[in-house]
Amino acid sequence: MMKRFAGSGLLLLALCFAPAALAAGQDGPSTPIAAPAQQLTDIDVALDTFLSPEGDKLILLPNRLDKSKLDFSMDSLHEIDSWLQAIYTLNRLDAGEGKAGEFLTQDGRGDNSITFAGLYLGEVVRLNAKQTWVWQPFEAFVAKNPGHAQALKGEAGFDKYVLVSPQGVATPMNSALKRVLNGPIDSVHYVATFLSEPVDLKKAVSGRDFSPLTDDPSLPSN
Repeated sequence: MMKRFAGSGLLLLALCFAPAALAAGQDGPSTPIAAPAQQLTDIDVALDTFLSPEGDKLILLPNRLDKSKLDFSMDSLHEIDSWLQAIYTLNRLDAGEGKAGEFLTQDGRGDNSITFAGLYLGEVVRLNAKQTWVWQPFEAFVAKNPGHAQALKGEAGFDKYVLVSPQGVATPMNSALKRVLNGPIDSVHYVATFLSEPVDLKKAVSGRDFSPLTDDPSLPSN
């Protein structure tokens, strides 16, 4: 197992086997439903599972993702962007811009793909940023920082964990969701580049990618 994390804690992650329909036309024969959803309880284990050959059956369009390029570098996020672009294209044909169609919502691998991309994005930021980012459970963070409950309202659907730095909190799994729904304008590589540098809090805007940790009324509101 890769040892990238220090005290990563627990993550409840459902990994579902997908129905055959759409994936069969894109990636060749698909894996039939052969087992119930798997439960993983460790972020490191989750990433290792997704990155393994066996993880291909857990995500959408695995043939569009070259896992050999996923070395946790900033540049490797271009490969994640390319893969998410393929998912975005098919979802847009199904549901239109900014909406989740059946391709995502009725296929367990849709959720898994977003979770994987978000975990990978967050770990790339954690490993490469000039400031310190750490994973924290979403609910624990909100309990300790109630002022952020409103700013992060609705994030918990995917962000069981958030990334926290001395400057703010980031929600990488919802960044991955935005990439799938909105396309290249929400590049995960761009998000990582933004988060890897110290943030100018006077220019930062609270949103799904970043929310400042500050009580200074002259800075953006939480």
